[in-house]
Formats: sequence, C-alpha cells, structure tokens
Amino acid sequence: MASRVLKFLTAVTYSVADLITTETAWRDHLGFRTVDSGTIADELSEAWGAPASARQPYCLMQPESGAEVYLRFVETGEPYPFGPPGHFGWCATEFLVRDPDALARRLEHSPFRRIAGPGDLFPRPRAPRAMQVLGPGDEIVYFTRILPGGSQYGMKGAQSDVDRPFIVPVGGPSLEAMQAFYCDTLGLRRLEPLAFINPIIAQTCGAPPSTIIPTAIAPLPGRRFLLEMDELPPTAVRRPRRDGHLPPGMAMVSFLTDDLDTFEAEFRSTPAPLQGAPYDGRRVAVITGPAGEWLELIEDKSARADG
Repeated sequence: MASRVLKFLTAVTYSVADLITTETAWRDHLGFRTVDSGTIADELSEAWGAPASARQPYCLMQPESGAEVYLRFVETGEPYPFGPPGHFGWCATEFLVRDPDALARRLEHSPFRRIAGPGDLFPRPRAPRAMQVLGPGDEIVYFTRILPGGSQYGMKGAQSDVDRPFIVPVGGPSLEAMQAFYCDTLGLRRLEPLAFINPIIAQTCGAPPSTIIPTAIAPLPGRRFLLEMDELPPTAVRRPRRDGHLPPGMAMVSFLTDDLDTFEAEFRSTPAPLQGAPYDGRRVAVITGPAGEWLELIEDKSARADG
C-alpha cells in the first residue's frame, strides 16, 4: 500500500450565492464563530488554479468546540440548488452533534430545512443517530451523534452541541476508480464496499428512493475522520464549473499532508506558501480527484499517521 498521504481533515470550502445569509445562519443557529474574513487574495486564487476567485468575499468559521476543523464560505454569487440531475464531486459534510433530536427542534423555522431524520442509522444498540438537512445555500449537511462505543471505527462523539466535520462523502461514476485513487494512490485503508439504500443521494440524482448505492469507507489516520465514496446512479453528471472559478456548492476539502515534494498527482498550480488561517505560512497545492473533486493539500512536516 502507498504511504498515507492524507493525515488530517482541516477545512471544507463551499461556494455560496450570499455570504452574509450563510454566515449569519451558521453563527446564530449552529454556534459557529467567524475566525477570519475578507476577500480571497491573489496568491490563494493562484494556488487553487482559480484566478476568477480573487477578491471574492469569504469567511472562515470554527465550531463552538474550538476544534481546528473549519468551514470556509466563498461568495461566488452562483446558486447551487439541491436536486436532479445530481453531480459528481463532494456531496455533503457530516458533523458530530450531541443530540440530533434537540437540534431538530432548535432548527425549526430556521434557514436549515430538515429532509430526513433524526433516526438511528443501524438497527443495533448505541447506533449512530443522524439527521439530514439543507443549509441556507442548499448545502447538504448531516448531523450525527456518536455514543461511547457506538462507532465501529473507534470515533469519539461531539465536544459541543454542534461540533466539527468528521465525514466527507464524495460521489462519482465508479467506486473502483475512487478506491484506487484514495486507497491505492493516497494510501488510505481500503475496506470492502457495501450496498446501501440512500434516499437522499437517490433524490439528488432523480433516481427511485430504493436505488442501491455502492459505498465504501476509507478511514483517515488517527480515528477522527472518514472519507465516504459513493457510486452515484447513472443519472448523475459531471459538475459544471465556470472557467477560472471554484466548483459550485461543496467546492473543496482541505487535508494536511507531510510532504508535497514526493507527491505524484498533478497539481493545479505550483505549491506555494500562504499566510493566514488555516495555512500559517505552510505550502499549499490543489489536486483533482477521479470524480472531479478538488482536494487542497496543506504541507505540514509534523503531520503523523497515528492510529
């Protein structure tokens, strides 16, 4: 197996139509706080290979727990509505929460619209319990409770009512191609695929609710994060992207890696050091996955593959 390239999930970036609406909703209803804001610097847009994103407004938000796993919203002015035909790429962000039932009541009459749950994910004691919602920009968000001993991957529960992202699902036309990339090339542990009925993915793709979705999980080192790979129904298509811009919707996921110089994938731009959170002077590069998804890699020589 290849050495483990992805060490730690550090940020999820969304392109949104209206930054103020999004930032206000995540702050007022979910307890996230803004730790940085402004406009995208030229150096950052160049590192992304997305020059049209320069000077677009953004904010970087952190969960109430203080976990250094961030949400970044960039105002592109481009809406990304939920629903068919469904697009390849990053699909959703799953957060740890303490009590999805209490959160469901709290989000009534808010910009967050419940589409499923809360409900147990499996018919067994101490099973994870989750709720699925649409955010103010139609971003698909899962809120999941993990009880002690309730995760087969050894994961721990939330440290605040709404805590950090811990699972990032990516959808593509071929599960085998995604496993080859994330497991064989990037070194994540390859697990056996499973067959799930996922009504939300099916609804997004305009497929029947009973559609079987081939799915595989790849744990990141340290038992804190999971990457989920979903083979989307044949109705799904490649995500459209305006030239020079970030992808619409869930645009990019950022990971720590320990050495960009030994990286074999093609970068969208030459690795360059960037200032400000979450970079702090470290080198940054972006690669594209097999489903067209963008991965931002932040070089951290101290990153270790524990667990």
